Amino acid sequence: MSTNQFKGPYDPSIMAESYAQWEQSLEIEIQRTFDTVNCDILDGYIARDLARLKDPRVDPDFLCTWTGFLWDRTTLSRTAIEVQQAPTGFNFLIKTCLKYNLVEVMILITSRYGTFRLGMKNGHALASYCGLAVLVDLLHVGTDAERKSVAEEMMNHNIVDLCFKNIDSWLCAHRRLAARTIRSLAGLIGNRIPADMVADIIAKLCVFVLQGPRIFVEQFNAPETKWQGGIIVLRGQNASEAEVAKCALRYSGLAHDDALWAAQGLVCTYPVLPMKFRLEILKKRPGIVDLLFDCAITPRPPWYPERQSDAVACEILALLFQWPPYIVPGVSSPLDGSSRTQEWKALSQALKMLTARQEWSEKLIEVWMGVEEEDWRRVESLFNNVKNYGAKTLLGKRTFQLAFELRGIKRITVLRLIATLTHAADSCGITNAELESLLRVAYAGSQKIKQVDSENEEDHLMYAERTQDVFALQAGDSHAAQVDSPLQIAEDLVMGPTALARLLAVLAQRGVLDSIQALKKAPNGLSTATSLDQVQMITHPEIIRKFLLIAFRRVESRTESGRKVTQSNPFYARMHFVSSAELAASLVSFDRYTHGKYAEEVKGVRKQLVVALGNASEMAIRTGQNQIALSLALGAITSAENIPETEGLEEAITAKNTRRADQARAALRQG
Repeated sequence: MSTNQFKGPYDPSIMAESYAQWEQSLEIEIQRTFDTVNCDILDGYIARDLARLKDPRVDPDFLCTWTGFLWDRTTLSRTAIEVQQAPTGFNFLIKTCLKYNLVEVMILITSRYGTFRLGMKNGHALASYCGLAVLVDLLHVGTDAERKSVAEEMMNHNIVDLCFKNIDSWLCAHRRLAARTIRSLAGLIGNRIPADMVADIIAKLCVFVLQGPRIFVEQFNAPETKWQGGIIVLRGQNASEAEVAKCALRYSGLAHDDALWAAQGLVCTYPVLPMKFRLEILKKRPGIVDLLFDCAITPRPPWYPERQSDAVACEILALLFQWPPYIVPGVSSPLDGSSRTQEWKALSQALKMLTARQEWSEKLIEVWMGVEEEDWRRVESLFNNVKNYGAKTLLGKRTFQLAFELRGIKRITVLRLIATLTHAADSCGITNAELESLLRVAYAGSQKIKQVDSENEEDHLMYAERTQDVFALQAGDSHAAQVDSPLQIAEDLVMGPTALARLLAVLAQRGVLDSIQALKKAPNGLSTATSLDQVQMITHPEIIRKFLLIAFRRVESRTESGRKVTQSNPFYARMHFVSSAELAASLVSFDRYTHGKYAEEVKGVRKQLVVALGNASEMAIRTGQNQIALSLALGAITSAENIPETEGLEEAITAKNTRRADQARAALRQG
């Protein structure tokens, strides 16, 4: 195609003799194009412009200005929607652009000019950024159908391969944009990315985070790359070079958050990824476990104290090793034995890969200790100093509290992993010393929450931390109505006792629980973070009795808290009932392996297990999750078999659970 075919109103030879005048005229003409209200005229303009943008000989100024102005438009739309000043949906301009292959052209520009090299025109580099940034905005401003359509088209143009390459881009801004793109796509594309590619992406994103802020600081100060800070990071602000350089550290923190959220989005999908798929991820890149632990352990950076990446790394670990939604750990159910067996086999293999990592238990403990040993006053001081790193204002109380809620997520994911590992302790070769090393963590997580003093800020923060649960939606569900969560973890008060009861149960099953009191020295392999005195205190019969009474009350209170939200959110209510049932099941298993030694302390817990499972089944029926409902109902029926009369289980409860099972079966038959 000849250059003359593109000769038109943007040609500098006919616009103005002066470059500055031409540049100004170019901007005016593009803005007029975007403001065109006549459908036919706009169609002609957009068809012409997008065809011109595809030509590799396109003028860099036109390329940069056109994509930059469109990015301004999509960003304005996104902002208006996020502050609820506009409804979701593409406007007239975007719909017209999409009609003339906007997605294809923007990806082409990003691909063509995304590999930055010294001497390359900044207009090309910036256009390659703006083109993809436009598409990221579209994944947030459209209706559900529009967003999925754009995501589908992006997938058809190999966007994942492009982002995978750009995570290693020489330009730090392109690295972050690659992560943001994956984060925005996740939840819209289901499991279209194969497991081996997911593994490679997660590994590469973790490495990016662990590299720290060096590349950002260097590029925000280097003459040939500092334009990234001025144009991309501080958009619309008349910032000096010194101000641009100053914000490099904070921008790196934002980029690292985006990277881990992108990784989380790849495995936080609904329906939940099959365990076999997650096992394939781990087989391809077993080192992911170490990388995620390293991300979780990284100290809080002074330049970005509100960071989320450490907690998100913990969530990814929990997602990789989570139970199927129809299984309550410790509860047997006759439903679909083959499927259940296959899922457990895959989970058991995955857990073996976890425990095969060097010092896996020490790393779990280190994540916990990182939270426990971080003084809240130090966190506060870091928040008070963010202006020293380029922040325009202080971050505010809500962001400060969020930091402690994220600490709570780290705590409960550690407890979740401990509880899960106990079910595969023998097959994974977990030693008694490793189990004993984890006792202190689980015991600390079981402690009562201090009564909040309205005048004491520390009390409020610790309450927020210890009552934090995880009910995480998919990354692409920002517009969704009430839906189920791919990741569900109960708060400290429930998860702590569950992990502790499971640890005690396995030690009792192995016949070593009672002998701990006679130990004269710490067993070989006991963590340096756990002392023999602590182990003996936690496993002392009197302490165990007190713990069991507290744990039983937690079962009852958790079931009651579930009842309070059955009408407003049955998905969330089911999470309460399932976590109550898991805690009850852990107490039942402890009672079984201690041969009734503590029977009086756990009297009534079997009834509570049946009640919680039945209530969870009822919630699944209400939300149309009939396979889950059937499994839970059958679990309740099985748990009620041979239950002692002293438990006080009414026949009406069993009859109700039988009806739930029948109702779920009937719904499944109807399809």
